[in-house]
Amino acid sequence: MSQSEPMPIRDSVQATNGLLTSTAWIVAAAAIGFAVPQFFSNWLKLERAVYLVPYVIIVGAFVVVFLRASGTQWSVFTHKWGLGLAGAAIFGYYVVLNILGQPGSTSPLGLELVWALFWFGLVYGLVDALFLNVLPVLCVRAVHHSEASWTELMLRGAAAIAASAVIAGAYHLGYAEFRGIGLLAPIFGNTLLTLSFVLTRSPLAPIGAHIAMHLAGVLHGMESVAQLPPHY
Repeated sequence: MSQSEPMPIRDSVQATNGLLTSTAWIVAAAAIGFAVPQFFSNWLKLERAVYLVPYVIIVGAFVVVFLRASGTQWSVFTHKWGLGLAGAAIFGYYVVLNILGQPGSTSPLGLELVWALFWFGLVYGLVDALFLNVLPVLCVRAVHHSEASWTELMLRGAAAIAASAVIAGAYHLGYAEFRGIGLLAPIFGNTLLTLSFVLTRSPLAPIGAHIAMHLAGVLHGMESVAQLPPHY
């Protein structure tokens, strides 16, 4: 690029390239989010514990590749951590209430319960949060690297929530149980958790709330709680 090129043109080109890159990441996330449950759950019908192995590997790897490719610093996870923990408690309370409002089923006992809390609660909840709630916000923020005005922050926040809705919708569409009107509930729930990141500017908010939701689901009954797919 020529040094004599006007700054506004250079900024416009950089913004356009950033927007295209972010859009590509969102489309790729939606495609992978749909493909994994469609193949391993809807087609192969793997039992939940087995299904999570390819899910965690593939989706987790995608998130790591995104974080590295976007140049995201790990310090983002400690940024405004106090607000993040407060957001996790507030939004976590809401999603746990939602879990408790659903029909219960038998939960595991003893060591099986410990394993279920780790695998279906902590690991499943963490990967879901990173993929469905954290990645969309970081992806949209990557469009602009400089300090933004409140108007720009609001617009980017709205864009992040929209991106989260697209990714969450594609992901849950991969499960047979969420086809039709049932798709609206997980889209709403995940955009709400993404909103917690936008408001607190800390990824700890959706991560903590999402993990709390999965832990509550394990204790309340995995076979009846909608937030722990797949169900057959």
